Amino acid sequence: STMRLDRARLDRGQFPFHSQIQTRFSDMDKLQHLNNVAVADILQEGRLRFVQHCGLMRARECEIVVVASNIEFAAELLYPDPVEVAVGIVEIGRTSFRFAEIASQNGRAGAYAEFAMVARHDGAPAPLPETWRALLERLRVQFP
Repeated sequence: STMRLDRARLDRGQFPFHSQIQTRFSDMDKLQHLNNVAVADILQEGRLRFVQHCGLMRARECEIVVVASNIEFAAELLYPDPVEVAVGIVEIGRTSFRFAEIASQNGRAGAYAEFAMVARHDGAPAPLPETWRALLERLRVQFP
């Protein structure tokens, strides 16, 4: 069975981080839509900027890797307008955490995504460092 994202919950959430990503001509398909691979790249760029902004890239206790992803497309995203990516944390586990993202263009949501990340040390899952856990808690999506 396919996991469906709770879009209404994501729409109501207050995301702690927003970044504007410029689209590229090469992101476009022949219908002038951003192709699915380009949208995944834009979401990845948004996550990278979020991780850099919150300081996880500087933390050397362990590394984080993507172990699961789910992207749902809600509306067309078009070249050449930039895409705003809203990012926040929605779940924190013992060795993992989950991002939620919304990619919007001109005020309209075009894609919803969730990505699960696992902390690793020496190639094996490792408990999240307490410093990370405190930081991730502060970066949770706030739901009304």
